[in-house]
Amino acid sequence: MTSAATSEGWQFEREVGVTAEEFARSLALAHAGFVGPAPGQFFLQDGEITLRIEVQAGPRRRLGLFDLPVLRVRYCFEGGGAGAQRALLARLDLAMQRGGG
Repeated sequence: MTSAATSEGWQFEREVGVTAEEFARSLALAHAGFVGPAPGQFFLQDGEITLRIEVQAGPRRRLGLFDLPVLRVRYCFEGGGAGAQRALLARLDLAMQRGGG
């Protein structure tokens, strides 16, 4: 994961093991106010925070018999302050967790 603070806000990237469709479904459950104006892009407004999320499929990973999707996700935050941005991210992460053990 890379992270950077810019004059416009805070942004970072992650790789997650889901398809773009699964990510969109999870995001809809995590925050009802998201908008997907174009394929691979989502926007969220939460109080003073604007969050732009860009997704791009990466090469699948094979681990033995497992074939896993890879999605590169860039989160770009603006407004609301660092504490509020991190709190929103924590709420999204918690709501988007998948089962496992």
